[in-house]
Amino acid sequence: MRLCHARWLNPDGTFGEGAVEAPDGRLALRPGDEAGGGLDARGLLVLPGLVDPHVHLRAPGLTRKEGVKNGSTAALAGGVTTLLAMPNDRPPTTTEARLDAKEAIYRRDCLTRWGLFLQATPRAADPAFAARMAPRVAGLKIYLARSSSLPALRDPALLTRILAAWPLVTVHAEDEGAFLPGPVDIRLMPHHVQRPVEALGSALALVEAALRALPPDGRPRLVVAHAATALEAAWIARMKAEGFDVWGETCPHYLLFDSEQAEARGGELKVNPPLRAARDQEATRAALREGTLDFLATDHAPHLPAEKADPANPPSGIAGIEWLWPLLLHQVEQGLLPWSGLTRVGCAAAAACYGLPGRDGLRDGNLADLVLAERPPEAPARPVITRAATNPYRHLPLAWRVRATFVGGRPAWRDPSLPPLPESPPP
Repeated sequence: MRLCHARWLNPDGTFGEGAVEAPDGRLALRPGDEAGGGLDARGLLVLPGLVDPHVHLRAPGLTRKEGVKNGSTAALAGGVTTLLAMPNDRPPTTTEARLDAKEAIYRRDCLTRWGLFLQATPRAADPAFAARMAPRVAGLKIYLARSSSLPALRDPALLTRILAAWPLVTVHAEDEGAFLPGPVDIRLMPHHVQRPVEALGSALALVEAALRALPPDGRPRLVVAHAATALEAAWIARMKAEGFDVWGETCPHYLLFDSEQAEARGGELKVNPPLRAARDQEATRAALREGTLDFLATDHAPHLPAEKADPANPPSGIAGIEWLWPLLLHQVEQGLLPWSGLTRVGCAAAAACYGLPGRDGLRDGNLADLVLAERPPEAPARPVITRAATNPYRHLPLAWRVRATFVGGRPAWRDPSLPPLPESPPP
């Protein structure tokens, strides 16, 4: 692959111009090289492929909602070239045999680079089991609120033993013991009321107690998934300041929607954890800009349109992976993120957290996973790929779109509603 007349985003937020090549699937940036030959990238912006460390592709067991091939195609359309898949499928990924089966699906069907999580059960506290499984997975996922067919893990002693056994743990930090009883009908009790912010505080207290029960050299790296409140941002900042290896993840929907919009739009914006008040949205935006929250993930969680149309009890989940680079660039244009923060929140921090080499931005020698984006004055609408069949961000003025995505220097996806990129003859 060679891109001529290219303009690219450097990791520090500056821009380079010249040619981009991919010998042996690795990046070679040629600043100042104005020669032709290869795909003509004039008018486009070359961006790094994104790392999305939190997706649900519904395989195995629920592929009618998405599936790996369809979901990874949607990922490429959003500029995602590496994804990490969560374990709460049907059946949940909890054993070696289930991990073997899920790996086979991804090897066969996934069009991006990928990794898998294991879901925590009491067996995860067995050090021998953890030693066998940890090298095979991105990390262990602990749910403090029920997800999938498994009960939540809320026992303090068990949490401590699990944290002692694993090098990296990602936590869904909502304590279901603090959820309000009452109707599940969101018309009678809004979702963010049923699952109040107090459930986050209770969950983080459980996690903190488990971490503090371990010696400093026996603690895992801990990722707080989908943080969306001032409470979580303050907790993560405090734990980092005390020297804990704690990382924070948030999602585009928490930056761009709030609980009032969720109530107005019903099932379409119902998600776990729920969208929160505008003041929490502002705190989350600030925490991401300042680095308290380290990276973005979509928590891509598609459901079929008929399921989300249930007015009383629609399933939770927002399908967002298909628009991730346009959403990031929208935040730059809205002043919510600087250009200098894009590589960190889009790929570099997640790559550092989860040990994914060669994915910390456009640098010589890194993986040639890259995206061509443009800001066209007018362009035909592209059909939605995800089986959720709707774009939850359609009301936002997303000016940017992904034109093409490359994995290892090879074309992996291009926008079918636009003509192929022209080739420039060699000089």
